[in-house]
Amino acid sequence: MYRAFPRSVVCGILIAGTLAACAGCQSQSISATELESHQSRLNKTGLTALHVNSTLRITCAPPEQWESPLLQNNVIYSHQQWRSPDDQVGMGVAYIRTPVPLSAETILWFAKAHYSETHKSRGRLLGQWTDSLGRYWFEAENDQYHISGYAMTRGRDAWVVYSGFRLGGKSPQTEIALAAKGADSVAPLPQDQ
Repeated sequence: MYRAFPRSVVCGILIAGTLAACAGCQSQSISATELESHQSRLNKTGLTALHVNSTLRITCAPPEQWESPLLQNNVIYSHQQWRSPDDQVGMGVAYIRTPVPLSAETILWFAKAHYSETHKSRGRLLGQWTDSLGRYWFEAENDQYHISGYAMTRGRDAWVVYSGFRLGGKSPQTEIALAAKGADSVAPLPQDQ
């Protein structure tokens, strides 16, 4: 695991999700067609070619030459992260198959509830919104990390996609922008795949 970065990033996601769920944001269904169209219009300079990750049930274009630790798989979720060569910036995707359909807000709330049992860092929600594609966005930070990302659901499939950087370090703005662009490139596979 990446020297506490995944846990801290997940902490921020979870804290943001709980706060956002408590605020009662509206959820929308995501459209794979609209996300694929959005994905095709992205400027992919600095990103790899789009590729399929069947375990995460997505297509994505992570930043070129970024390290990708082994995919984490368990009964609850699958998680993949990509990190910059200096370990200051990262992006990641968690895929969850739920027993019943849940909203994006609920997915983030459950993640926060699970994480709060094991983490003591205090985080704060900086913003939340739902975009025109139905992605439920949040921005949050804790004592060590600043993250932004979104949750999407489609039936029993759910995804949490994020990018973030270490606070107090010298994270280059180009790497931060590249991580955000990589996270924005994620689209679920069509339901029949």
